[in-house]
Amino acid sequence: VSPGSRLAALNDEAIAALERREFDRAVELFEQCHAAAPAEKVFRGNLAEALVRRAIDLHERQRPCERCVEDLARAVELAPERDGLARLLERWRAELETEQEFLRDRSVHFELSYDGWRQSLLDAAPDVLAELELHCADLALVFALWPGETGARRIPVVLYRREEFARITGLSEWAGGAFDGTIRVPIAEGRALDPALSALLRHELVHAFVREASGGDKVPAWLNEGLAQWLARDPSADVAAARKRMAGRPLVPLEKLERPFAALPEPEIPFAYAEALLFTAFLERNHGRESLLAMVRGIGAGERAAAAFEAWSRVPLALAFEDFEAELTR
Repeated sequence: VSPGSRLAALNDEAIAALERREFDRAVELFEQCHAAAPAEKVFRGNLAEALVRRAIDLHERQRPCERCVEDLARAVELAPERDGLARLLERWRAELETEQEFLRDRSVHFELSYDGWRQSLLDAAPDVLAELELHCADLALVFALWPGETGARRIPVVLYRREEFARITGLSEWAGGAFDGTIRVPIAEGRALDPALSALLRHELVHAFVREASGGDKVPAWLNEGLAQWLARDPSADVAAARKRMAGRPLVPLEKLERPFAALPEPEIPFAYAEALLFTAFLERNHGRESLLAMVRGIGAGERAAAAFEAWSRVPLALAFEDFEAELTR
């Protein structure tokens, strides 16, 4: 058997292991291929991919994660041309540096991390966890599921100083919080639990439910952010503010609001949130809450949001958007 055919077979075996999510085995086999033919671009790229997937999988379950950073750093060395890896590595290093001394408290569904030297957070931690559990029970009735159960890990929640939040998420002052598998919230010095913080935690928790219900991160941003605002305990004030903000302003086509709003030019972000909230509210009012949840679940089954909506409502999503636009401009 020629060395080339032996390495090709080894590479195929590693790919099969990667597809089975046997990340340690895949990395081990790709390492053998790369060691035998270090100049071979395919082997180098495959090893980088396996390291990235192993790092992301472990990062989902363990934070902060030194081994994740090591794997990702190796992947960046092997595939420096891959867009976004270096930025992700920078964020994870900042996370590791910031959170490794944080205190951790747990409840049934959440793991809360925070700077134990901040007395206000130390005092507020039990209240924050209790509030999260109340929101979780409420949203579980809406989505008919419980994230963090059936053997899954607790949902991680981290409270940061504003500068720490910006360094780890890459988001600027407009962002009140973030969810990337972890609920991340900046909190000012001396602040304890108040209604605004409770609402912010609930908003980010909706994203966790959407991710769980859809099986990933493919839900269009307009629907994800629309639900996070509409499922506030009392969204009426936000709806009124959104109507005022959008008055006389042309709507953005839905396809342009599918990507995360952070990718938009910053001046456009408040209008994207307003449009997402108003369209989500319109769909629930005219087609029922189940039409929104059908889109989320449909995406989890491999459908597009528009197809899932039409299958449920018998109305094309594009036509519903036209009706929404007409109502908004009346």
